[in-house]
Amino acid sequence: MKGVILSLAPHVPVIDITHSLHPHAISQGAFLLWSVYRYFPPGTIFVAVVDPGVGSSRRILCGRTDQYTFLAPDNGVLKFVLSCEPGIQIHEVTNHKYFLPQPSQTFHGRDIFAPVAAYIANGGSISRLGRKTKPDFGSEHFISPGHGRKGKSFEASVLSIDHFGNIVTNILFPAMISEWKIRSGSRLIRKSYPTYDNAKKGELFMLQGSSGLLEISMRQESAAAHLHARINQPLRMFR
Repeated sequence: MKGVILSLAPHVPVIDITHSLHPHAISQGAFLLWSVYRYFPPGTIFVAVVDPGVGSSRRILCGRTDQYTFLAPDNGVLKFVLSCEPGIQIHEVTNHKYFLPQPSQTFHGRDIFAPVAAYIANGGSISRLGRKTKPDFGSEHFISPGHGRKGKSFEASVLSIDHFGNIVTNILFPAMISEWKIRSGSRLIRKSYPTYDNAKKGELFMLQGSSGLLEISMRQESAAAHLHARINQPLRMFR
């Protein structure tokens, strides 16, 4: 993919966000894209290829805001970005003129996404890629607000697990976190701290991660390994 982009748009710097997603983890990719895109300079083109349906009837989308452009399969990878960018303009990518000749059925990242990204980087109009459309996968079921909850419990899920074994949930960190507990499998986590250093070594606890979401952590150990956590695992928050 980098070779294609640099061949067609040699002036464009290519920056990796991550290649460490869990296999086929669409929601994790959607979360990570949402958590980083606003920190990039205006004009950035994001190529998000989490694409277990490559070669199938799933569509390829190009979305553009006032500042950014996104290329992704229409499988939910953009759903978190869409929740923050209601005015995004979306086109379906269907114009073979901007693909490599005879695209592979198993590597659209190289043969479609990369040359289309280079075309846009060279000043190409996204209107030439295909008709305007709406995504099949919207922004529903994204963040579960932890603020202002009147009930005693609600369902949540695991969005991501990072390199250190921190478990990122889809819960906005509650202001009154001391009132809440979270259950992961058979384990109940009660404590919350502002930093990792506040916890005892080996202690499971909750904290507010850098994206504003509630995370389950274990100081200097992997909370995910300890809890046998997995992406999309259900959680329960209650008091």
